Amino acid sequence: MGLYKISLCLLCVLGLVIVGDHVAYAQDSPTDYVNAHNAARSQVGVPNIVWDNAVAAFAQNYANQRKGDCKLVHSGGDGKYGENLAGSTGNLSGKDAVQLWVNEKSKYNYNSNSCVGGECLHYTQVVWRNSLRLGCAKVRCNNGGTFIGLVIVGDHAAYAQDSPTDFVNAHNAARSQVGVPNIVWDDTVAAFAQNYANQRKGDCKLVHSGGDGKYGENLAGSTGNLSGTNAVKLWVDEKSKYDYNSNTCVGGECRHYTQVVWKNSVRLGCGKVRCDNGGTFITCNYAPPGNYVGQRPY
Repeated sequence: MGLYKISLCLLCVLGLVIVGDHVAYAQDSPTDYVNAHNAARSQVGVPNIVWDNAVAAFAQNYANQRKGDCKLVHSGGDGKYGENLAGSTGNLSGKDAVQLWVNEKSKYNYNSNSCVGGECLHYTQVVWRNSLRLGCAKVRCNNGGTFIGLVIVGDHAAYAQDSPTDFVNAHNAARSQVGVPNIVWDDTVAAFAQNYANQRKGDCKLVHSGGDGKYGENLAGSTGNLSGTNAVKLWVDEKSKYDYNSNTCVGGECRHYTQVVWKNSVRLGCGKVRCDNGGTFITCNYAPPGNYVGQRPY
């Protein structure tokens, strides 16, 4: 009798989770992921996101690679995808993972386009307007935990605050304050920057590339995630250390700032990589280069 009751109970549970020809994990289906995203996106008036099987296959392949350690280490998005990760020491549903990211909304300040009081970049990726296709995956790890990966893509890789427009706008906000012409994005310069960033993935060291003898260069790094917008802000914050009259740095470093506002540097390309140690490496290159000895930036 006891065995019968156990078998009957098990059958009831299986009857709840097995639907049709596929295993349907509660709150882990493509529809669950999509609906959770679109609920957040509708609140800020951006278009709905749709499921993409190719993107989902990439997400599942990477999730499977994390089964052995369950570490929240980014895949790098294959150079073309944005990515959010979530994990738990026990079970975690896909719907709850998205809720963790959406809960960061309170930390996002739209006016300054920055995170205030905590992380917000998972949320901004969820609601990123140009990210239109979605794929997610979940794996239960060998240690009993859960690893969930979201991969998201629009017409281009859309990393929150890491797009060409974000880098350009952050530079031009600083340049406009001193009356120098706007800088523009250059795909050739950006390719150089991304290629060098990829070379630093293994160590994340802030070592200059040399600019191939034709580019200026600013570097920034972090032990965790760092957005492109915040990297530029680190450089621009050096403005207080630059003395225009003497054309020198006073009280600290200022040459990242002077490169940002260098009048004759009119083309920009930047690259970002999440390093193997979990950190971030960001580089921006400038053409023509700035920071010539004896010359003022503007």
